Amino acid sequence: MLNTEMLQMMRDPLGAPIHPTILQVLLVATFVLHIFFVTLALGAASFALWAFLRGNEWQQRFARVAARLAPNAVGLGVVTGIAPLLFVQTIYDPLWYAANTLTGFWSTLFIFVVMGGYSMAYLFYLKGSQQGKLIWASALSIALLLLAGWIMHVLANTGLYPEYWREWYAPDREPDTRGIIFHAYNLPRVTFLLLVSALLSLGVTLMLFAWYFRQRDDADMAYLTQVGALGKRLALFAAPLLWVSGLAWAFTQGRQFGLHVVMAMAFTFMALLIREGFRNLDPLTGGVRALGFWLLSLLGIGVIREVIRATSVARFNYRVADYPFVWDWASVIIFVVTSVVGVAVIAYLALVLYDSGKGEVRPWVEKLGSISIGMLGAWLALFILLGVRLYL
Repeated sequence: MLNTEMLQMMRDPLGAPIHPTILQVLLVATFVLHIFFVTLALGAASFALWAFLRGNEWQQRFARVAARLAPNAVGLGVVTGIAPLLFVQTIYDPLWYAANTLTGFWSTLFIFVVMGGYSMAYLFYLKGSQQGKLIWASALSIALLLLAGWIMHVLANTGLYPEYWREWYAPDREPDTRGIIFHAYNLPRVTFLLLVSALLSLGVTLMLFAWYFRQRDDADMAYLTQVGALGKRLALFAAPLLWVSGLAWAFTQGRQFGLHVVMAMAFTFMALLIREGFRNLDPLTGGVRALGFWLLSLLGIGVIREVIRATSVARFNYRVADYPFVWDWASVIIFVVTSVVGVAVIAYLALVLYDSGKGEVRPWVEKLGSISIGMLGAWLALFILLGVRLYL
């Protein structure tokens, strides 16, 4: 009863600005892109390091691409991680803030760890990747990115066990305010979400690389065939690893919440989808479909994570659908407008990048650029006007 009352009292008394179920759906959906870029950063950085140490000539050629990709993927992982973090803080605020308090040292250090990982990856790309130098920077970036992933893993898992919070905070009734102990973690889960998923994200990206650049007039088809084939082999190699680590996750943490059977079935289907889906893909032309298979799998992973979290707190009568909310239409409108403008600008930039590889930007893409820039200007003007209005 005490834990139930504690969770209810820790919620934001003002409530959510929109129906909490909508935020829960957005939490799962936005997690997909975030985890894709995070695991891609790990996969790209690891491939670059391995290729420069032990790879052959064509693998080292792609390693230079991977070295450039790694810091970009880190940046995209950070940006796409803002949205799911916002939604977690809104509907699971007792879990998130309790976990940050119990692991305060590491949650404070997290941003500096990410900055260090990004800086080392960028240093290796900028100064070392062309000649295969500064290998230590690449290795350090991987270590720091893994540490960042571990910290977030511990924070997420700590929030799943409210029944232990008081014991963790005050063992033997003596408050421990250091925040340096990793209280809750699950090795199969972190292996599944970071290490195995990094192989799949890298494999999909290799196939996308081959699919995209094969369309150029000056394409090196032999090189692209090798890149695409390696991507396919990585995905097929990772599929059974995904299944094994998923089963281990299901029968450890999943069993604690009575979800092991459902999780085992889901991971079995997921592994079969990836294995059978990738088996028949052409390494040169199947990149887009490979990405579709993997994003669909990541969506399933996001749903499983959310089911675990919801089941955990449901033991204490904490349900997202019951979270208090008041329709704050001003916040909703600003959120929607910001999202529309952001999607338009990002779509324009992505299309320009896509067309630039072919040598010519299509006219309608240029028109979209004018529209999106106009929308961005109007959006900035709106925020300035709102600030002036509130100030006056």
